[in-house]
Amino acid sequence: MFFFPALLYSPKLDLFLIVLAIVSFVGMAFFFYWEVFRPYSAKMRPGQMEPPEEGDFAEIVVPESTRYYKFTVGQSYGDIVTLCKSIQDEHLVFVLKKGKETEDYDIFIHRNGPVLVKPPRMQFFTKMESEEKLESHEIIGQTAFFRISDKINRERMTQYFEIGLTSSFFINKMGKERMKFIFTVQKIHPGLALRSRDKKGIYSFGKERSEEE
Repeated sequence: MFFFPALLYSPKLDLFLIVLAIVSFVGMAFFFYWEVFRPYSAKMRPGQMEPPEEGDFAEIVVPESTRYYKFTVGQSYGDIVTLCKSIQDEHLVFVLKKGKETEDYDIFIHRNGPVLVKPPRMQFFTKMESEEKLESHEIIGQTAFFRISDKINRERMTQYFEIGLTSSFFINKMGKERMKFIFTVQKIHPGLALRSRDKKGIYSFGKERSEEE
């Protein structure tokens, strides 16, 4: 009977429960920040942002601690922010899935708005289905193109953002071969009408007339 309370209380168990509670709290805080606060704060800041330009790009290396990486193109928040009225938030979503022990990736592309796609070695743009899939080896030294806008007319877009996706290998500081993905704003056609900026900081497509015109 004298040792029975010791079975109910253990310093090691108490420490384990404290660590578990801290890890759970940090995990919930990160989830809230990433899924709620980050998108909300991003929507509040378009008025302070500058519109993208042709040639802007983002290089992505999937962290070794995870097998999945999400990359989005949207109107007022995302990894590429267009600040364009014709583009939806999460208009184009890329999910990079890494192989278990290799630098091979499956690339799942999901659309929430009209998209035209031209995979590597294809000659013409075609209307994208709700979801497409590419394999990383297809875009090593090659480029897949995606055009996004608010409407498609006879398999064409008269105004659009064109996003290019390619990949290449590099050697990291540990001497390990890794793959990086490059997302580039290839074209903004016919451009953004910079004088059309609304109170939210969002622009319309259009070509500004010169002062001489």
